[in-house]
Amino acid sequence: MFSYKRVSNIVGWTVFALATVVYYLSAERTGSLWDCGEFILGAYKLQVVHPPGAPLFLLLGRMFAWVAEVVSDNPEDIAFAVNLMSGISTAFAAMFIAWVTIILGKLSLVGREGNPDNGQLIAIAGAGLVAGLATAFSTSIWFSAVEGEVYAMSTFFTALTLWATIHWYAQPDEHQYDRWLIFAIYSAGLSVGVHLLSILTFPALAFFFYLKRYSKHTFWGMVAAAGVGVLLVFGIQTFIVAGLPRLWGMFELMMVNGLGLPFNSGLIPFLLLLVGGIVFGLRYAEQKQNPTLQNAIVAVALLIISYSTYGMVVTRANAGPPINMNAPTDALRLIPYLNREQYGERALLRGPHFEARPIDVKSKNRYGQVGDRYEVVDEKLSYVYDKRQEIVFPRMGDPSQGRPSLYKRWIGLNPDQPLPAGRPNMGDNLKFFFNYQFNWMYWRYFMWNFSGRQNGAQGYYSWDKSSGNWISGIPFIDNWRLGDQSKMPDTMQDNQARNRYYMIPFLLGLLGLIFHFNKSKNDFLGLLMLFGITGLGIIVYSNQPPNEPRERDYVLIGSFFTYCIWIGFGVIAMFEVFRERVKLSTLVGASLATVIGLSAPILMLTQNFDDHSRRGHYASRDYASNFLNSCAPNSIIFTYGDNDTYPLWYAQEVEGIRTDVRVVNLSLIAVDWYIDLLRRKVNDSPALKLTISRDAFRGNKRNQLLYPPSNQPDREMSVQQFLQFIGEDHPLPLQSGEFTESYMPTRSVFLPVDRQTAEKAGLISASDTAVADRIPLNFGDREYLGKDDLAVLDVIASNLWERPIYFAVTTRTDKFFGLDDYMQLEGLALRIVPVRSPSDRPMGSSEAEA
Repeated sequence: MFSYKRVSNIVGWTVFALATVVYYLSAERTGSLWDCGEFILGAYKLQVVHPPGAPLFLLLGRMFAWVAEVVSDNPEDIAFAVNLMSGISTAFAAMFIAWVTIILGKLSLVGREGNPDNGQLIAIAGAGLVAGLATAFSTSIWFSAVEGEVYAMSTFFTALTLWATIHWYAQPDEHQYDRWLIFAIYSAGLSVGVHLLSILTFPALAFFFYLKRYSKHTFWGMVAAAGVGVLLVFGIQTFIVAGLPRLWGMFELMMVNGLGLPFNSGLIPFLLLLVGGIVFGLRYAEQKQNPTLQNAIVAVALLIISYSTYGMVVTRANAGPPINMNAPTDALRLIPYLNREQYGERALLRGPHFEARPIDVKSKNRYGQVGDRYEVVDEKLSYVYDKRQEIVFPRMGDPSQGRPSLYKRWIGLNPDQPLPAGRPNMGDNLKFFFNYQFNWMYWRYFMWNFSGRQNGAQGYYSWDKSSGNWISGIPFIDNWRLGDQSKMPDTMQDNQARNRYYMIPFLLGLLGLIFHFNKSKNDFLGLLMLFGITGLGIIVYSNQPPNEPRERDYVLIGSFFTYCIWIGFGVIAMFEVFRERVKLSTLVGASLATVIGLSAPILMLTQNFDDHSRRGHYASRDYASNFLNSCAPNSIIFTYGDNDTYPLWYAQEVEGIRTDVRVVNLSLIAVDWYIDLLRRKVNDSPALKLTISRDAFRGNKRNQLLYPPSNQPDREMSVQQFLQFIGEDHPLPLQSGEFTESYMPTRSVFLPVDRQTAEKAGLISASDTAVADRIPLNFGDREYLGKDDLAVLDVIASNLWERPIYFAVTTRTDKFFGLDDYMQLEGLALRIVPVRSPSDRPMGSSEAEA
């Protein structure tokens, strides 16, 4: 008789090995687009990445990067090592899913105490093999497994937490096995240093705890258990993720402002309170001989310890690395960093619809270091809306980026017509939820993974039948949904991302789901809870607006690997049919079921490999190199979005490409901490000169500079005079009774040209005859300038005659201030020159990259 434990280990490690080989062969060899370049450079030099950070990912990534440095002189291998870390993490996740399937399969066939016979063991092992490989080769999971992003490692911790929970659940009901439950909680806590997705396993954890610890199971008991799990999720976010920094911040203000001690001295009473509370709790539990309380305190202590990885963020922020997003140097700057305040909030239970207009603004003070104490330097603003314009379960609340017209279209209204009276209503709200958020942003992704994918193009709208849809590979289904597929051109038919699984993984999973429900309803409900909260639950919580900048399937992988468990259960279901109805021997039936079941992951592997293999992809790095090499030495280039900034940062920080060029991101320049970074030397790029002082840009100062109406004509000012005036205090009264620090004294501003200085800077040659005496700046009919506009003007005016200044061709034209006719195209960059040459076509981007 085969050993259950040995077979389980063999299957799990086989899945790991196969997945690792496939990911090694398909991992990108350099940096990718979007956030990957930022995370790779963050791991390589332990820099501070965008909120809310990923300190554990960066620490582990640093180890992989260090190995790459030791064994190779090629800087590309640093990126490859971090990308491979994602592959190894995902391979481990697939292994854990295989083991979870094996454990639950055993429970469904023979129970906790039973021993499977040889046929049953082969069927269980086959189920684990199929589930693990299906996980590894699912399109959404594979996508993250070959790039240096946090989602692969998040998948690892989610699967690890689930496995530890199920492993505990399968053990005898004895307190000595509770260590696995505590380990599951610790695993979820560690995952906070990567991504918050793993704590979504807590409702399932609480549910399985209820099933094991309580002999009598009722409907309301199950609801209560699930409710406790949901409360645990919100409790961790409220009291640990956000609560601990707030507590530290309270002590920080007391110690620094109250007692005059140095910055970060509030950490001392904060740590004393935490350690003292844990020690006191453990001693109290020991005195009361209460093992449950003791386990709870140990679990909380491990959550706090696991969260301590964020100490790296504060430590590195104080070290001042080249990339120091939000500069969270103390507890009071760490709080908005962790809360992702710069990205705004979306209402969940009750909120405004897209036609609502704010009637008031609430503010909350934000402190910053000023001298040797903390002072209020900024505010967190929250809009207040008329209750009559709010709706329960708000789904359509984003009025920006042209989204109101898209909301209208998704609910069947003419986007060019005003809303009918009484709209949008709850019916519209739910229609958008089902049409867009559920069907387009969840079900479409789900079927990508288990039925097939039309192509690799991003799908923006369901009414566009040519891109981003799911397919089955079965002609009559695809023809019915998307039109006659035989009329597609060869380029679409032969698209590498046109993956057809013929619904085999989907149908196997449906068979396994039904079998699991019939065979073990309680265990099924626990998995169903995980499937729902990591799928539909995320959709409800994230409340996604239409026209997302990229596909968002990567956040739903917990739901997808849960379904892979049921694909594995499809093997056990077929085994039972072969044994009981076809009357095959158990060994033959188990082997046949496994072979049939393996058709799903094999099909997924063969269909997905060509479009998921990034082995020969260098486009992101080459794209960045082209931007940087378009610039003259010691130059400045303004970029706008993620994909024309993060790859450039990666190319400079990791591969050492053109480190003399200063990349200035226009999406970040509206905040004081980023403007401060420009004043520093970075790599081979000297500090930028700025006319306006650091104090004048601090916090919310000069966030908005109004142009006061006047009956007098504008007087001309040079840009230096303009900036000097704005940088000084010239209070302007507002209708609210408050005052702005300064204002726009004129709209008639010009950039004076000193020919001799321009020649010396290499902007022109002595033979040029069409050199302008001045370059006019065009503010149009603007009624105000934002801090970002002011900072851009300052960079241009203070540096143009000493350093070449460029705008990336991807930059929005409204950021040019009318300089379009004073630019010349050099490669992928537009260089400001004192020679007017009217553009024959608009350069730059007309819309923002989200």
